[in-house]
Amino acid sequence: MGPQYVAFDLETTGLDSSRDSIIEIGAVRFTRDGVIGSYETLVNPRRSVPAPVQTLCGITDDMLAEAPPLEVVAADFEMFIAGSILVGHNVCNFDIPVLDTHGIRHPGEAYDTQRLASLILPAIGQYGLAELAQHFEIGFPVHHRALADAEASRSLLLALFERAAELPGEVIAQVAQWLTPTQFPWRGFFREAYDLAAGRPSVRRPTIREHNGRDLRPLKPAPEEAPVPAQEPACILASGATRKDVFPDFDERTEQQRMLEAVTNALNEGQRLMVEAGTGTGKSMAYLIPAACHALPNSSRVVVSTSTINLQEQLAKKDLPALQQLMPASGLLACQLKGRRNYLCLRRFDALRHEMALSDDEAYLASRILVWLGETETGDRAELRLSPQEEAIWSRISADRAECTSDNSPFVVDGSCFLMRARKKAEASHIVVVNHALLLSDIGTGGRVVPPYQHLVIDEAHHLEDEATRQFGFSCRDKDLDSLLDRCDAIAPALQNTLRTAPVMLDARQELAAMASAVREAVRPARSRVRELLEALSAFLSEHSAPGDEPKLHLTRAMRVQPDWPGVEIAWDNCRVTLRQTAEALKRLQERLSDAEQLGMLNQELVVADTGGCLEDVQRYADGLGAGLETDDPQRVVWLESDRHDGGVTLSWVPLDVHDLLRDGLYSDRKTVVLTGATLRTQGGFSYLQQRLGLEDCETLALGSPFDYRHAALVLVPRDMPEPQTPIYTDHLSQAIVDLARASRGRALVLFTSHAMLRAAKDLTVGALHEEGIEVLAQGIDGSPRQLVRALLANPQTVLLGTSSFWEGVDIPGEALSLIIIARLPFAVPTDPVYAARAAMYDDAFSQYALPQAVIRFKQGFGRLIRTKTDRGVLVVLDQRIVGKEYGRAFLQALPPCPIRQASVRQMPDLIEAWLAAPARHA
Repeated sequence: MGPQYVAFDLETTGLDSSRDSIIEIGAVRFTRDGVIGSYETLVNPRRSVPAPVQTLCGITDDMLAEAPPLEVVAADFEMFIAGSILVGHNVCNFDIPVLDTHGIRHPGEAYDTQRLASLILPAIGQYGLAELAQHFEIGFPVHHRALADAEASRSLLLALFERAAELPGEVIAQVAQWLTPTQFPWRGFFREAYDLAAGRPSVRRPTIREHNGRDLRPLKPAPEEAPVPAQEPACILASGATRKDVFPDFDERTEQQRMLEAVTNALNEGQRLMVEAGTGTGKSMAYLIPAACHALPNSSRVVVSTSTINLQEQLAKKDLPALQQLMPASGLLACQLKGRRNYLCLRRFDALRHEMALSDDEAYLASRILVWLGETETGDRAELRLSPQEEAIWSRISADRAECTSDNSPFVVDGSCFLMRARKKAEASHIVVVNHALLLSDIGTGGRVVPPYQHLVIDEAHHLEDEATRQFGFSCRDKDLDSLLDRCDAIAPALQNTLRTAPVMLDARQELAAMASAVREAVRPARSRVRELLEALSAFLSEHSAPGDEPKLHLTRAMRVQPDWPGVEIAWDNCRVTLRQTAEALKRLQERLSDAEQLGMLNQELVVADTGGCLEDVQRYADGLGAGLETDDPQRVVWLESDRHDGGVTLSWVPLDVHDLLRDGLYSDRKTVVLTGATLRTQGGFSYLQQRLGLEDCETLALGSPFDYRHAALVLVPRDMPEPQTPIYTDHLSQAIVDLARASRGRALVLFTSHAMLRAAKDLTVGALHEEGIEVLAQGIDGSPRQLVRALLANPQTVLLGTSSFWEGVDIPGEALSLIIIARLPFAVPTDPVYAARAAMYDDAFSQYALPQAVIRFKQGFGRLIRTKTDRGVLVVLDQRIVGKEYGRAFLQALPPCPIRQASVRQMPDLIEAWLAAPARHA
């Protein structure tokens, strides 16, 4: 008959397992052959159920009034689950801790279907119960009721057993072997799956796939590029009207056609071109089609660089496949290329598989990867959606710094090396999609990552300066140094573990062990000197920085002559010596390990990689800290800051200006450079961004949006709000958010420029809006931006409070987002060291630097509102300066043509209701 399981679910008054109360229990006892019985009861929590919970699960206070309390039902539930394996979705992180909080005894073994699904389906990305039920076609008509959720978990477990049993037997056996020694309460699942699979044929693909596509040959550009007839890209674009299978909602857009012509001309003439294309223009096709038409006959390559993940995914998975369908006989090749650390190194993973003992986290990730290898074509970590704990392990087995050749790697020889395959595909592709970080880091490596190219398109170009600032700069957190020294310290035991099974001669074994011990001996004083340096930096920051949300201190020449600065210099001198000694010990070990194969040493790959990585990082941090602390370079901005979460200190520096670095390193060797985006102009022109990016002499083109903003968007500006710097502003802002969100019934995004104000607004609005059945979720408090967007889509009666990452890149079409509130105009913090140093370069810093920067950000925020031609919404700006200051007109003039009304905050709810209730009009 096999083991018995109990799938169960708890509905509670909230999501805090240590404080919230149970309001419903549902459970199903079953075996793999069928259901044995069920259990269901409401539970009186002796407290009111919050309105959002009542809305979510439909359980009201009236329904619970006559229900038994937990102490009455606890014994019956304990009897029902006794002697079984518990089953539930996210049960180990929530439901079982709730049982523990309430003193309910339960079996120790528990199969968490969420964790198991992430092992068996490592690349699907979505592991919610509803998404997995849909994936397996499990009927799940009722959500967020305990018995229905328990039944769905039962069906899901059975589906996971079946899917696991289809894996190759050696994969199931390896995963079971890895997981058995761990503390995971679901570790027995794969032993059962192995027994279930016995005698069944394996139907899954082999664990490591060889490339089975066409023979990819590098492009051989023609000596002289031929121009593309202007009508060719136009004809391809026009053909989209007849291809409803490719473009079901194809529209002829004048703006798109004009951009396509301009990009075609830029490629033909070898121009520098900057194009602002409003939302809905279809700018990606307006540059991809000319790129394809130019690259194909010339066997040349066009590199397309973007900033946000959303756009990269759109280009790689939607737009480029669509273009290939429009040009089926062309032989167009396109790919997405990422940095080395994004690809799994099979050689290093093979070494991990043969380690004597894995930690629980290593065993879990290794199991996910082993299953994933049977389905991945790319070896790209993005397919796995790694957790922060897994990221640290991934860094050991990624292709970062891996120097694999046909001489040292069988995976290079047989063509299965993911990095080599990605590079070969890029070398053979006409269009290669990268991100700004890889594009710019490639400059520093002399073009070792991105294959040679003469034509470049930079989308989301307003991000290029910020990314260049990061790439050409340096940052070191206190936790970075602690983590680095921990990694150095771990080399000795890792090497001892490897030597335990390696047939190495005794004297060589002793020599390697002594060298590894020397690294540990060097790390010990380095820890103490690093701590002294961090304490000195923290004390200096605390003494000289002004109190604020995120204390930052610009290390100017004036700061470096303060009486307590010599203490920092002495601490750094001492620290530098110990870091150098650590690097020397690592280098000696690395050189000896390079002879590991001659020594007969097996499975040394991870130790070699760890040693080389530590050496490179110790040298990088020592050089970076020295550059920031030892010299006062007028072309470098150096600052200290304190982490608002843990108080740790960070030292950073960036170049004062990047336009020369971009001009000389990125543009100079290219025939064509096209920069585009939806928000490139300020105050009617491109001059601000041209100067910042070093393209003062480029051609420019401004294109509006095809959307009918006059009927789609209403902009409300305040008549009676206090100015943001006044003490009463936060209270007025919070009350306004409550009133406006009531009018829109949630469906709202509030954009902040300050984490402190966001947190204050959350505290002041959450209670009042919960009473209305409206959820308030804040970035950094209730989840990541991705999680919060999902929550809004699942329950539109939600208000999202967001800061920087919500101002752009968030795409929520339809009625789920109908109201955007801008708390204050997005000016940079004047005391920010980078802003202050760069502002000092201007005669009129406010008009020439601060205002254009804020206007671009403002346009990005507005751009979240109308995402399709059928969208309708309201933008409310709760900053009086937009009408009270002369410069406010620059923000309003940056908006597309739409009605703008000034009103009191009291009048705004009625105006919002009327606008959202009115029937939409579309051109």
